[in-house]
Amino acid sequence: MKYLKEILLVKKKEIKEIKKIKQGYRLPAAGTTEAGKDVKECGGHFIKNIKKGKVNIIAEIKKASPSRGIINDEIDIERVALLYEKFKSFICGVSILTEPLYFKGDPGNIKIVKERITLPVLRKDFIFNEVQVYRSAELGADCILLIGSLLGFKKLEKLYNLAVSLGLDVLVELHTLKELSKVLDTGAKFIGINNRNLKDMKVNERLIYDFIEHSKKISITDRIIVCESGVKNVNYIKDLFSEGINTFLIGEFFMSAGNLEETLNDMEMDFKRASLI
Repeated sequence: MKYLKEILLVKKKEIKEIKKIKQGYRLPAAGTTEAGKDVKECGGHFIKNIKKGKVNIIAEIKKASPSRGIINDEIDIERVALLYEKFKSFICGVSILTEPLYFKGDPGNIKIVKERITLPVLRKDFIFNEVQVYRSAELGADCILLIGSLLGFKKLEKLYNLAVSLGLDVLVELHTLKELSKVLDTGAKFIGINNRNLKDMKVNERLIYDFIEHSKKISITDRIIVCESGVKNVNYIKDLFSEGINTFLIGEFFMSAGNLEETLNDMEMDFKRASLI
């Protein structure tokens, strides 16, 4: 949990800096980006790019993580983005880690990627304040991540509604089944089940299966469920696809690949042979 406390301190400084630069944001209806566009023109087509009845991969760009440390600090952001674009047959969007302390990210990477590819972009960061949501829209993100376990219901709902009002899609993430009712009460349609425990950073690849079993008791047919963390092979994806999960977020597996293009090509061929794309 130490890393979360340190990240929170960094985010508090970031929020103060944004507020100082922008000197306060206006209401969504009157808000504008730095380019002068209505904020509602920014983003918002991430969910629309997810194909029904097919496997969809949200491919991530990240240099490091609290659990692995440095994964690949020599990533060519543009090259990776263009490779992901090349495999649009199964990649539906790109997730970009923008947290600098533990993930070695940079918000500016969103602009770099958006200028090179047409795939929609998810900003993955620790978002606690409204100004971060506005900033995400200004950066050109199509979707943002909100972490249910780090936000009380009122704050989660407020940030979610603000993002939607700005034309952003929202991936609301949970790490335990206890958080599900809170996430559903926000009205979230795009829900991430993260197999990684935030406290000890261990991955439990069975958590998604526990969710599937639990979801039989409730109605979530209108929600898009994303499996996150521990997705390392096609067989795992095939099995979950047969259980009704068709969207997966993959980061470390791609970032640590010796030959990313070859890895993506092999995955594409496996999906095609199984008629999953």
